[in-house]
Amino acid sequence: MANAKQRTLREFAQTLVRLGIATEEQAAAGLAEATRFSMDADEGFEDTDELTFLVGDCGLGFQMPEKVSGELEDGYEELLLEAAAACSGGSVVVDDVELVTDDDGEQYLHFRRNGRSIWHRTEHLSDSTGYMDWNAAFDAIGDLVPGNDDPRGFYQLDEESYDAWWLLLTPEQAEGLREFGLSMPVQLGNWVRDGLPAAEPGTPAWYREDDRLHASEESRRCLDEWLSSMDTALDRWRTAHLPDGFPFDYSLDSLSQLERLVLDRFDGPASLEAAAGDEFFAGAIRYVGETALRLWPCRWTYQHSDDPSSTFTNEPMIRSDAPAGFAGEFSPDYVLRTLVRTRTSDDMRERMGQVGEAVDDYRRVLGFKSLS
Repeated sequence: MANAKQRTLREFAQTLVRLGIATEEQAAAGLAEATRFSMDADEGFEDTDELTFLVGDCGLGFQMPEKVSGELEDGYEELLLEAAAACSGGSVVVDDVELVTDDDGEQYLHFRRNGRSIWHRTEHLSDSTGYMDWNAAFDAIGDLVPGNDDPRGFYQLDEESYDAWWLLLTPEQAEGLREFGLSMPVQLGNWVRDGLPAAEPGTPAWYREDDRLHASEESRRCLDEWLSSMDTALDRWRTAHLPDGFPFDYSLDSLSQLERLVLDRFDGPASLEAAAGDEFFAGAIRYVGETALRLWPCRWTYQHSDDPSSTFTNEPMIRSDAPAGFAGEFSPDYVLRTLVRTRTSDDMRERMGQVGEAVDDYRRVLGFKSLS
């Protein structure tokens, strides 16, 4: 990145020490290694990205390779276990890194972070090219942020992602490097925290307890409030808004009848918006979610956010009883609004069905993992 003020390698080393990123000894070793290759420590550079190699010479951080020279699985293991996790100083331990392929040829990156099993779906051009799935790699690196009371996150130092250098930094350290002139275009973090549920792994109780372990206090409060009034709200909805003969049995057939009621009541998004806070629509949201709970292994979740523009926050969601990497979740509010907009039930059924598909995919992949 072009910088108005030229910066030298020595100034970069001094900045790393001043910000507490490197020790005096590490900085001196890095400068010695650079000068061994005829680098002038006092030469000025307008593009500060050209200085970031010093991070590696100091024995800090890691690089994100464009591709790996050997097996893809070995490349992921080196990146996560030997590079990213090592930045934590021992607070994050990674093991059991592997690529698991199912009978459809779908590949999943699996690893354990401090005993927690984590999965990410991957897409590769082929095993032979050596190109990693960068989206999966970025997400996995985010999973290795220490979290808990540790404020650090992973930051990309260079403007270009290929072979960029990464450091685990506090927000203050990152800001100090920006002031020095580095681009710092990407920050990675994640919700993963230490602590595992006491319930038996894989059971509905495990997933509910895990949600509570990692949810904010406000998220837990909102979810408890939503669930505590469920039976009363649905009974009132049934009595006040459903016609006689409605099959209130949480079946797919009952959903078909509910869809017709919704479409008869709202002729488009404008009429739905005009009826903001409509008690019938609010009850339909509850019924759709409770139907999903009876059809597939899933549960209600809630994520509070102070940012009102955040997607699918501050509303009750349905999430499959499977790791997040299998992406089985939906918003009952959203699928009903989509129904009103598109006037077809296909999208609603398909979106809800993905909850069950995620569980099926997870169980199938587990079988292939046990064989690997």
